[in-house]
Amino acid sequence: MSMNNPTYTFVSISTPKPGKMDELIRISKVPSEKMDEKVDGLIARQVSVDRERNTVVVWATFDTKETLYNFLNTEQGKEDHGENEDMKSIINTFSMYDLEPINGRLFPKQ
Repeated sequence: MSMNNPTYTFVSISTPKPGKMDELIRISKVPSEKMDEKVDGLIARQVSVDRERNTVVVWATFDTKETLYNFLNTEQGKEDHGENEDMKSIINTFSMYDLEPINGRLFPKQ
């Protein structure tokens, strides 16, 4: 699959428990930072914080959905994803979406 043809985007939206925003930011950043070094099919990624809405949004776009889930099924993927973190003490709400990109631009205009 061509790097110019992303077919899957993962998005999550989470809010922290009181006083846990910095920890939520930390655990939200690490997985995609580590995947950026190890997963060739990761095309683009971003972790964003909306402090006024007390929300962290993560999105990562891949060549295929299998690229992400195959990596997460490995021992390294589980460790990098934070399987050993106490997420319940940090995260208040969490929603995730498996998206099929239909329109957009990931690369600078030429």
